This record gives sequence, C-alpha cells and structure tokens, in this order.
Amino acid sequence: MRIFIFVLLIVNLYSCREATKVNPIIEDETEKDVNTQKNVVDPITQIDWSNPVLIGGASFGNIINVNYKLGEFNELYRLTNSALKSSLTKQEIVNKYRSLPLGFDLDFPMNRTEENGIIWLHYAVEINATKKIMRMPIIVEEDTCRLMLLMFEDELNQITSR
Repeated sequence: MRIFIFVLLIVNLYSCREATKVNPIIEDETEKDVNTQKNVVDPITQIDWSNPVLIGGASFGNIINVNYKLGEFNELYRLTNSALKSSLTKQEIVNKYRSLPLGFDLDFPMNRTEENGIIWLHYAVEINATKKIMRMPIIVEEDTCRLMLLMFEDELNQITSR
C-alpha cells in the first residue's frame, strides 16, 4: 500500500510539472484571439427589440417585470409608448409604474394576438394562489417594443381585483 501511495505522489508531482510548461504555439493563438476580440460588436446592440415574444432570451413582459422588481423606473419609462410620454410628465408615469400591482412570476407568453396595431401577449400568472391570464398590450415604435401603460394598468386592475 505504501508503494502505491508513493507512486501516486510521484505521478501527481510529475503532472504538475508538465502543466506549468507553456507551448509557444498556444500563446500565439491566444494573442491572436485577444486582438480579434477588440473588433467584436457589443452583443447588446444586436438584440432585436421589435419582437416582444423573444428579446435576447426573454419576453417583453419578463423585462418589464424584472425592471419593476429592481426598481428601475427610468428603464420602464424608456419602454413606455410615446403617446403617453407626450401627455404625461415623467414623474407621473413613474408614479403609475410604482402603483402597479406587478412583481409576480411570469413565464414565456402563452399566446400572442394583434388587434388594431396593438400586440397582446398573454401570460399565465398566479395571483393570491389563483391562476389567471394576464394580457400585456404592446406597440412597436421605431423598431422597439413599448408598453401601452394605461391599457396595461386597466388589465392588471381587472385581474387583481377579482
């Protein structure tokens, strides 16, 4: 048994010695990789915000929900439709977001429908131990999804009051 442990110790020491040797070809390849990565475009700018069902691996509803949970109301203001931005002040819109009964878990949308240029995403949610369907109205402005806040507020008030 002592011989086996001694041989195992020698093999471990020898493998550590081999791991510290550097192959010059690999070093050159890694330097080339670092130089080519400087020209890579930031992946965030490549995300398509015109499809509300899938934006960078999440749906628009998930993005709204996460920003709400984190208290990122400036980001929520940015994702609000321009018609509402022109009729209300930024502080009024932020206060509307603060008063929303939001923050529950959302999965990917179950369904997507379109009515009069408005995209409705349907989510299955659980509110007070009751499964319900939440509809989120979205409009695409300048290749970016925007939340129709007043309509969404009405939808949330309907499903949370029942």
